[in-house]
Amino acid sequence: MVVARLAREDEPMLRGAANFVADLAVAGGTVHAEFVRSTEPHGLLRAVDVEAAAAAPGVVAVVTGEDLDLAAHSYYPATTSGGVMARPLLATDRVRFVGEPVAVVLAESPVAAQDAAELVDVEVEALMAVIDPQASAGADAPLLFPENGSNVVAVHEDDAPDPLAGAAFVGKVTSASPRVTSAPIEPCGIVATPAGEGLDVWCTGQGVHRQHDTLVEVLGLDPTAVRVRHPHVGGGFGGRGDALPEFLVVAALALRVGRPIRWVQHRAEQFASMPWGRGQVHEFAVGLDRDGYIVGVDAQMWCDSGAYPHMAAVLAMASRRQCTGMYRVPRFRYRFASAVTNTPPVGAYRGAGQPEVNLALERALDAAARQAGLDPVEVRRTNLLRPEDLPYDTGTGVTVDSGDAVGALDAAETALADAGWPAEVERSRAGGGSRLVGIGYGCYSQTAGSGDAGDYAHLELLGDGSVLVSCASAAHGQGHDSLWTAMVTDRLGLDAERVRVVDADSAAAPFGQTTGGSRSSFVLGSQIAAAADELFERARLVAANLLEAHPDDVVASEDGWAVVGVPARLVSWEEVGAAGDGLAVSMETRIGGPTHPYGTHASVVEVDTDTGQIRLLAHVAVDDCGVALDDASVEGQQHGGAVSGISTALWEEGIWDSDGLPRTMTFAEYLLPTTAELPMIDTIRPAIPTARNDLGVRGIGENGAIAAPASVLNAAIDALSPVGVADLQIPLTPEQVWRALR
Repeated sequence: MVVARLAREDEPMLRGAANFVADLAVAGGTVHAEFVRSTEPHGLLRAVDVEAAAAAPGVVAVVTGEDLDLAAHSYYPATTSGGVMARPLLATDRVRFVGEPVAVVLAESPVAAQDAAELVDVEVEALMAVIDPQASAGADAPLLFPENGSNVVAVHEDDAPDPLAGAAFVGKVTSASPRVTSAPIEPCGIVATPAGEGLDVWCTGQGVHRQHDTLVEVLGLDPTAVRVRHPHVGGGFGGRGDALPEFLVVAALALRVGRPIRWVQHRAEQFASMPWGRGQVHEFAVGLDRDGYIVGVDAQMWCDSGAYPHMAAVLAMASRRQCTGMYRVPRFRYRFASAVTNTPPVGAYRGAGQPEVNLALERALDAAARQAGLDPVEVRRTNLLRPEDLPYDTGTGVTVDSGDAVGALDAAETALADAGWPAEVERSRAGGGSRLVGIGYGCYSQTAGSGDAGDYAHLELLGDGSVLVSCASAAHGQGHDSLWTAMVTDRLGLDAERVRVVDADSAAAPFGQTTGGSRSSFVLGSQIAAAADELFERARLVAANLLEAHPDDVVASEDGWAVVGVPARLVSWEEVGAAGDGLAVSMETRIGGPTHPYGTHASVVEVDTDTGQIRLLAHVAVDDCGVALDDASVEGQQHGGAVSGISTALWEEGIWDSDGLPRTMTFAEYLLPTTAELPMIDTIRPAIPTARNDLGVRGIGENGAIAAPASVLNAAIDALSPVGVADLQIPLTPEQVWRALR
C-alpha cells in the first residue's frame, strides 16, 4: 500500500504557527526556572551560597539539592551498581561534569531568573578529571563514585575461541565513533502546572508514557493524577527519550510552590548537559580465507558512559547484536567494557549503538580485502547473505527473515557506474594533480524496534460521522498525523477531514512506547491498520442493518454506505455513527518481533591533497525498508538519515579537553552541514516485504545514519590509497587528512 502524504504537520511549521514549549500560553502566573550548573568537571561540592540570589528582585525561591530532598534516580537500574551510580537530580556532595545542575532559581521572569542565577556562589574543591573510558577503568584513575570502588559500569566477554584462527588475511582497525549530539532545532523544555493532587505537564520528548511513568515514580504521585503532553517538538533522534533531571526538578517544585513553572533550555545548556550519543572505540578485526570468504570477526570495544551510567551499557549490547552485519560469519567474539567519565551522560542517538559497530565492521572488511589484494566490493558480494540463505540466525541475537543484500549492493554500484564515477576516479589518479577521487561502500543491517513491546491504538466512529484515532505515539518530524490519517481513510473510505488523530498525550492511551528505534510504522501502524479493518467490519454490520441488506452487499464511500448496484439506497456516516452508539475498537496486540532493514550506501569524495579538504561529490542510498507506507515520508527519512551519517563522518564531534572542559558549546565549534556542503542524494528502495508484520514494513528512520559513516570514510581512504594513506578516523577534518598525507 502506498498513500499520498497529507500536509497536516507541514502547514503550521511553514507558517510559523507551530506551538513549542516556549510558545505555550499558561494561566495562573507562570514562574520561570534557571539552573545553576557546575563549571568544574569533577570535585567535592563544599557549599552553595544562595543568599544573594534569594534576595534578588523577582525571585520566588532558590533551591539546592539539599533543599529538594528527592532521591537520586536510575533510568536504567541494571547499570548503576545497585543504585550507587544513580544520578542526583541536583548535585549534593560531588559534581561529575561541567554543566551538572547544582541549584535552580525560580523567578517571575526569565531575565530575573537568569540574573539571580549569576549571584549563586558555588564552592567546589576540584578533583582530577578523567575523560577517556579506558583510562577511567585503570587502577590509578580518580573515582567518580568512591563507594563503588571502580569506575567500570559493565563488562561483557563472549566465551568463544579465537574466531580468526586459520584466516589467511586479517584486517585490523581501530575505529572511533566520537561523541555527537542530537542537536534538536528546539532545545528541551517543560511547563509543569499543579492540577489537584497532581500535575499537568507539557514537555519536549519522544514518548509521553515514559515521561509520565518517571514523574510518577520519582515524585510518588498517583498515576491518574499526572498528565503528560508534547506540543510541537523540534526533533528528537533518540536524545529526548527519557525525562531529563531538570524536568523532574521543575515538576517537583511546581507542586511545592503551587504555581506553573516553565523551563526552556539554552543552547549552551543543551551542549553541556543533554545526553550525547556514540562514544565508542572499537578494536575490530575481520579474517578472510584465500578465496575472500569471512573466517571470523573479533571485536573489543571501550564504551564511554559519561558521568552517570545512562544508556551506554545498553547501547553496547546493541552494538554486539549487529557486529556481523548482513554477512555470513561462521565465528565471532565480542568484548566490551563501559566506564564512567567526567563528561555528560551518553544516551541514544539515531541508530543507538548500531552505527558505531557498523563503521568498525565495514572499515575492517575494506582493510582485509586490500590486504588480500581483493576488490572490497567483491568481498562484500561474496559474503553478503543471499535470499536463499534466509532466514538466517547470525548467532548474535538476530534472525534475518528476508531480503536481498547482494541486490542492494548491486543497485548502489550500478548507480555510481551509470553516473560515470569509476571513470572519474581513474582520471583523478592519472592526472597527477592535487585532486584525488575515491569511492566507498557501507553495507548495513539494522534491528528496528521490537514488536514484543507492543503499543496501543483506539479508533472510534463518532455520532457526527468522524473517526477519532487515539494512540500514544509522539511524532517529532515523522509525520504520524498524516500517516495514521491516510491509513484510516484508505481502509474506511472516509474523507481525510473526517479523521482526527490524538496522540502525544498520556490521557489519550493507557500505555504506549517511545517513538524511536524505527518502530512506529510497523508496531503502532500495524495496530492502527488492524483496528481500522475491524472498525470497518463493525460499521458495515450497522449499515447493513439500517439498509436491511446482507453485509456482503454493502459498500462504503466518502458519502456513506450503499447497497451494491443500488446507489440511491444510501445511509450517511453520521447515521451509522449515531446508530453504532460509540462504535469503537482498541488494539493492544503484540506483533511478530523486530524487523531488519538493510541496504548499501555508496559515496564519492574528492580530497584536496594540498589542504586536506574533503568534498562529497555523490551519495547513493539503497535502503530496503520493506513496504513504503508513504513514498514522500520515506524519501525524506532516507535523506535525513544519510545526512546524519555523512555529517558524522565529515564534521560532527563533541570535544572535551584533558581537564574535562567542554570545547564544543556552540554551533560555531560544533559543525553541522547546510545544503551548500551536500550533493543531491540518490535514493533507491528495493521494497522487499518482511513477514514480521501484516504491513510488510521494516523501518527507515535510522538506516542512513548507520550506513553513511562507513561509506564516506571508506571513500576517503580509497581516494588516498595511491599516496599511501591507509587509516583515518571520523570526523575527517582537513587537519587530520593533511597530517596523514605528511
